[in-house]
Amino acid sequence: MYQHYPFKGLREVAFFVVFGVALLFGIAAFSSESDAAKSKGPLQVSPEYPAWLLYGDGSPFFMCGPGDPEGFLYRGKGKHDGTREGDQLALINKMAGTGANCIYLMALRSHGGDGGSEENPFVDNDINQPLNEAVLDQWEQWFTEMNKKGIVIFLFLYDDSSAPFPRDLIQGELHPREAYFVDTIVSRFKHHPYLIWCVAEEYAEALSAARVSKIAERIKSRDDYQHPVAVHQNHGTSFDFSEDPRIDQFAMQYNAKSPEELHDAAVVAWHDSGGKKNINLSEFQPRPTGEALRKTVWSIVFGGAYSMILFMDIENTTEEDLRICGDLVSFMESVRFHETAPADDLARGTSRYVLAKPGLLYLVYQEKGNQPGLLLEEGCYALHWYDIARKEWIHAGKECYPSGEHYFEKPDRTGDQCVLYLVSFTP
Repeated sequence: MYQHYPFKGLREVAFFVVFGVALLFGIAAFSSESDAAKSKGPLQVSPEYPAWLLYGDGSPFFMCGPGDPEGFLYRGKGKHDGTREGDQLALINKMAGTGANCIYLMALRSHGGDGGSEENPFVDNDINQPLNEAVLDQWEQWFTEMNKKGIVIFLFLYDDSSAPFPRDLIQGELHPREAYFVDTIVSRFKHHPYLIWCVAEEYAEALSAARVSKIAERIKSRDDYQHPVAVHQNHGTSFDFSEDPRIDQFAMQYNAKSPEELHDAAVVAWHDSGGKKNINLSEFQPRPTGEALRKTVWSIVFGGAYSMILFMDIENTTEEDLRICGDLVSFMESVRFHETAPADDLARGTSRYVLAKPGLLYLVYQEKGNQPGLLLEEGCYALHWYDIARKEWIHAGKECYPSGEHYFEKPDRTGDQCVLYLVSFTP
């Protein structure tokens, strides 16, 4: 028998060798992709709907997650070279897999900010010295891990009230040391795809509007990837830079206690900027948790805004709360929300809030009741229900409607907090 098939053993050995090598390469490739979120390209402002951001591949991007710790880059004991023995990697790893996808952090917290005198990235913490390469290398490691896990680097250049450089020169021109700081930080970190620059927190405490514009202009001129540029203000809904093409995002502070107030504030901010800026409700208090957090972040997005939660510092944040943000991110990135605008005036019955591109698509949010309604434009629509608590889609077929008010029968197994998603089609 073996003489009749003289090479059978060799063939089997060769097969298993080839199979084993392929399997090893396959495992390596799978491991690489599972360890690091495959980049969808650098974040960018939607050219058609500038109130929203996109991934570089054109797919919709949504952000919800920790609005803390502001001192992330300076956590832990300082070492002789300026680097830190901190828990930064542990915090990043805690977020991994939850879907919460941002950290709000500061590059420079000294000189009047909330940090100590050593919380800046210069050699010997002296702003007249060069930036410390060892410190920047450590930041690079953390930023790389954040992006591998799909976490956005929401990077403030300045903390609130931080004023390390001389005040404005003529027409807001930057001092040479400030220009060096901005140029070096941008050049060093611009290659990370999931990155949003923020000029300053509560900018008016230390910077003029003219200087903010100059800093934003300088960032854009040196960032080949054209990441979004934001600026943060004190409490309020009116954005000082609604007409400034250098600023893409209003990092908004609004201290209110209820989801309804935060929703309404986001809507006002949206309309105040004419839908030309994306709104990030990046600071509100008190911090909700559990079911209150879920209602809050869903209310905010239906006001047309992203959200970052103040005092959600990761270390003391429950995994449940992180997942509440992650669940919202997952839902939003599965629908065409980036084509919509707040449209609560279309809500009827038990519908609470609406995002819409009238005649084409509608997202209708409700928290309780069985008679969600909507003022529809004539057309044919595919109907989909999403149960927020169960994270479950229910597809309810297709219907054609005349213009006017319409009410919808919610599926029996759909919970109180749900979304009705209507998408037009041509029959």
